[in-house]
Amino acid sequence: MSSAVLRAEQGTFYVELETRESGLVELVTSIGRERRVFRDPGQALKVLRALGVETGRFALQEWDPRAPKAKAWSRPDQSAQMKARHVRADEAAEFEKDVLEALAEADNPDVEKIAHDDAMAMLDAKLASLDRKPKRKARE
Repeated sequence: MSSAVLRAEQGTFYVELETRESGLVELVTSIGRERRVFRDPGQALKVLRALGVETGRFALQEWDPRAPKAKAWSRPDQSAQMKARHVRADEAAEFEKDVLEALAEADNPDVEKIAHDDAMAMLDAKLASLDRKPKRKARE
């Protein structure tokens, strides 16, 4: 690619790439092969830079800065993935905090230490006391 043209149409922008072999070609979406529309010219410039385009021109004759912006894409699948990622990151941060606190406590000479055998005996006693509680009967 030698260069690109960033064209405006009402409140949106699209890109035309100037190639040696095919001349002027439009940047299209991977699904549907429709013209790739940008709401923000800055995003279009980021894509051009990622494609390795170093020079270009602007065609702003059709641009209307008062025109409403195109509707943003809705990606509920991406939203769910991002929420899950944030939850996992929060859980990981909480786990790391707990581990760091435990390590600091283990290094503190003022903290009373419990031997492993004693800790296991305490756990066994706790579990045994839980088993003795009467279980509720299911309704019939």
